[in-house]
Order: sequence, then structure tokens, then C-alpha cells
Amino acid sequence: MTRHQAVFFRRLIYIYDLLISTLAFFASLWIRQMLAVFHQQGQLPEFMSRMDLGPIIIADYYPLLWGLWPVWLLALYFGDSSDFRLQYRRVVTRYFKVVGIGLVMFIAATFVFKIGFVARTYVVLLGIVQLSALMLGRVLLIELFSLFRRQAVDGHRVLVVGRGEQAVAFARSLRTGTPWNNKLIGHVEVPNEYGLPEAVPVLGPLRQLDTLLDGQPIDEVVFAVPDQPPETFEEALRHCEERGVDVLLTMPPDVPRAGKIEVAKVTGYDLPMIGMRRTPTSEGRLLVKRLLDLSGAVVGLLLLAPILLVTAIAIKVTAPGPVFFSQVRSGRNGRKFRMHKFRSMVVNAEKLKKELEKFNEMDGPVFKMKHDPRITRVGRFIRKTSIDELPQLFNVIKGDMSLVGPRPALPEEVQAFDDELRERSRVRPGITGLWQVEARSNAAFNAYRRLDLHYVENWNLWLDLRILLATAEQVIVTFALLPLRFFRRRSDQRIDGIAPANEGDRGQVIDLRDRNRARLAAAEESAGLSPQPAADPLESGEPSLN
Repeated sequence: MTRHQAVFFRRLIYIYDLLISTLAFFASLWIRQMLAVFHQQGQLPEFMSRMDLGPIIIADYYPLLWGLWPVWLLALYFGDSSDFRLQYRRVVTRYFKVVGIGLVMFIAATFVFKIGFVARTYVVLLGIVQLSALMLGRVLLIELFSLFRRQAVDGHRVLVVGRGEQAVAFARSLRTGTPWNNKLIGHVEVPNEYGLPEAVPVLGPLRQLDTLLDGQPIDEVVFAVPDQPPETFEEALRHCEERGVDVLLTMPPDVPRAGKIEVAKVTGYDLPMIGMRRTPTSEGRLLVKRLLDLSGAVVGLLLLAPILLVTAIAIKVTAPGPVFFSQVRSGRNGRKFRMHKFRSMVVNAEKLKKELEKFNEMDGPVFKMKHDPRITRVGRFIRKTSIDELPQLFNVIKGDMSLVGPRPALPEEVQAFDDELRERSRVRPGITGLWQVEARSNAAFNAYRRLDLHYVENWNLWLDLRILLATAEQVIVTFALLPLRFFRRRSDQRIDGIAPANEGDRGQVIDLRDRNRARLAAAEESAGLSPQPAADPLESGEPSLN
């Protein structure tokens, strides 16, 4: 199978999986109706007889297919299920994701559009049957591939130019890593190249390529010699073009290997150009991410409006100064914007920061201090519960930020970043990110660096959803532990007020305090939280809102 056929075949797999899902839809209806019959006849096991298995009207379910087809296509696309080169273990994982996304969207649609006739048992059955059918269909497809490969059919004939390490690796991939009948014809020697003994058979030197192409059918010539200058292959490429043979070229060694490579054609410019990007290139996925940001921000502001109002009043009453603070941050590709937060520090926090630089706990070009004396009482609470970040939902609506992404850095901090870390500015900064959910209590700058770069290079919508769910879980657990923290402070205050009659009583008082603190630490550890959640690693102070 050629690479062009592979692209076409991946699209066919979407249709194949969609047909299988449709069959699963009808099979689930039939099974559900049969269960209803058996339930009425009392022929089901005891544990199933307690389920709601009343009869359903099958005709009512047929129109649902019009909505399920686009839902399944989106789930198959985001689950990346069309890759036919995967092992069975990874196929199972991806189909679990596909079915899970489809069911969540299906259930959400039943609530939004108030579709009340859909039985819960049918939804469960649909998930089980669809997953089983997709897996069975993939097994049949892979076995069909194997059957084609075993056939003595003259398939796609490939000639490899080069006998070096890259040429041998490519030839090995043709023999072992392809699902179709690709046939390696042999290798062509290149002048001044060290040839490996594994590069066999050798059909001749590069200067005789035209004779080799005329002597037998060749479908594609692969130039797997990245260390040679381009002019070495000018004549050979002309021979391939004259005979209509497909060509595949390796990238030169001085071209960056990271990121996505694409061939671009610019309007008004005749020659093709090579495009390289490390950030997401799928406009469809980026559009979905933006829609997710907008809907999440709008819904979040509506639901959290009472909390926003109470927080604003508390800040205004307890600490002199403005309710919000605004700070210039560096956004996508260095764009400057004003990020908004609830003010959690004293008004002159920026001036006091210079005096606290020696207490910086972050080992990189950012300032972080766990017990920052500039934080107010209300500020400590809203930071611990992440309420101070809520005004950034307005930044998300405006388009300066996303719900998920690296935290926005200060412009002066960006100037201190090295070239690799500057890659984090290729995406929109976010309210939450990998660092916040996986290493928030880790003051090491390397952890912050590693997680931000991992997000930029491996971004996908599924990762965003996982980060959002993990963030929600941390916030909920933090609120659940607030009474326990309050009890510890009250207990410590009462204990501090005790006047021990002797040293023995003093030891009992200290032991009681330590036990209270140990209980809270154990509860926080079991919940996956640090006893003192760290602040934003890029937080360096809060000047008043201008």
C-alpha cells in the first residue's frame, strides 16, 4: 500500500467503523427488545429481573441515527481510530475512547433536547455492543490485511536509493511494518556513501538509475540518503519524473526533526515549500477547542456569578484597594495582553517583591514563595481554592487565553527563557494546565518546564478534557477539606491558650497539636493534595488595577 493509498484507506476505515456502529445500533435495539420479552416471561436471572426492562417502541429510536452519525464521526476522529497499524492492545484503548466519547455526547443530547423515551438499559447495551462490534470488525480487517500480504501478488514495488543506516531502516519497515503487499526490489548505491552489509540486494550505482527503471516495473523510488547534498540527485530525480515514478525524499539532517512537517504551496509562488510546526495544525480541532473555551467560559460565569459577587465584596471590605488586579502577560506568539484576577495581595505587592527575592523557592527565572507575606487573609483563601483565577474567564471569552494551556508568563520572564522553553508561547496560555494538576506542589523549575513543553508538543482535545476534569477534582477536594483545616486552626488556637501546669502537661498539649496536624496531612495526602498548595509559578506580585 502506498502512502497515498494509506491516506485514502484511513478515510475508508471511518466509513467502515460508522457502518459497524450502525449495525450495533440495530443489534442493541433487537437485544433490548428480546430482554423485554424474556423479562415479561420471567426467564431472566435474578439480578437482571430487577432492571427496568419494560418494552420499548423501536420505531421511536430510528430517527436518533440522524444525530448519532455525526456524533460517531466526531468520536472516531478524536479517538484517532483510523490508524490501521496499531497493535490490538492500543486498538482496544482507542475504541474505548471512541465509545466513551460517543456515549457521553449521546447522553448529553438526550438531556439538552429532552429526549425522554431513551431507556438507560439501551444506552448501556449500545456501548457494550458497539465496542464489541468495532473490535470484531477491526480483527477481521487486520486478518484480511494479512491474507493480502500472504498472496503472491505483484504489489507496490519500491526501490531504495542508498545503503546507509537510514536506507536499511526504511527497507526493514517495508518488510515488517506495513499492512499491505509492498515489495522491496533492492538498493541503489550512492557515490561516497558507506554501505551496510544488510542493504541487499544491490542493483547498481545511482548513475544507472534510468536503466534500472526501464528494465523492470518500479512504482516508487525512495531517496533515503539524508547526508548527501541535493545536487547529487538532480539527474536521478529527472529520470523518475520523466517516467512518472513516485518519489519519496528524506529530510536533510540540518532541518529540525521536531514538530509537524507539511508541503505548502503559496499563492503567486510557483515552487513548493516545506512547512514545519510544533503546535497543533488541525484547524478543525482548534475550532472545537475554541468552541469549548467559549462555551465553558460563558457557562462558568453564569454558574459562578454568586461566588464572584461574594468574593468581590469580601476583598473590598477586608483589604483597602481595588477588587481586581490587572497585569500585562505574554500570550500566544508573544502577544501582550492584560490578565485579570481577584486581588489576593496588598496593593504595594510589586514593590515588596524586590525585598523578598532572596526567599524565591523556584530555581528558574520565575518567582514563587509558598508563605508569601504579601498575601491577604481573603487572598490566601481564594488562592487555596483557585477562586482568584475566575476573572480570567473574561480573558478566555476575549480570546487572549484558553481554559487549558501553559500559565501566561510575564514579558520579562519570557526574555529569560531559553529557546526550547519559548516554545510554550506557541499556544494560547490557559487558566489551568498540566503543571497545576500534576506537579503543583513541586517547586522545581524543571517540572514546570517539562510539563509545559509536553503539553505543547502533545496537545489534543482529549488531554484538555482530562486536565479540566482533574482540575475540577482538585478544587472539589480542596473545598471538602476546608472544614478539616478550619478545625485544625481552631484546635491549635485553643491549645496555644492552655497554660500547662507542668512540663508533662506541656508535652501532652504539643502531642495533641501534632496529632491534629498529622490527621490533616494524611487526609490531604490521600486526596492527592499538598498541605499548602503552591501559587501560580509565574506569580510575581499584583499591582493595582489601572
